[in-house]
Amino acid sequence: MKPVKNPKACENIVEIRDAIDQIDREIIELFAKRHAYVKEIVKFKNSDEGIVAIERKEQVLKQRRAWAEERALDPGMMEDVFKLLIEKNIQMQFELYNNKDK
Repeated sequence: MKPVKNPKACENIVEIRDAIDQIDREIIELFAKRHAYVKEIVKFKNSDEGIVAIERKEQVLKQRRAWAEERALDPGMMEDVFKLLIEKNIQMQFELYNNKDK
């Protein structure tokens, strides 16, 4: 992959869109990497409560909001993104957990 240009250095909309596409691909790659860890954590969870892990969920959301604020991003939007990600991960973990003995 070629390096992404600084946004201010882009000379037209095509360069901006190309950069956004490249960044989105990198984001997808990071989600795939995260997903692999989320799948493996089921091995260490031994109950439905362990899968949901309410305290951990709250901790993660609080930390991601703080990280967003540090980067001058909308913390509410980032919290929404991570809430959806966590909920989908919980669903997947329940499926894996319920099928691990089959």
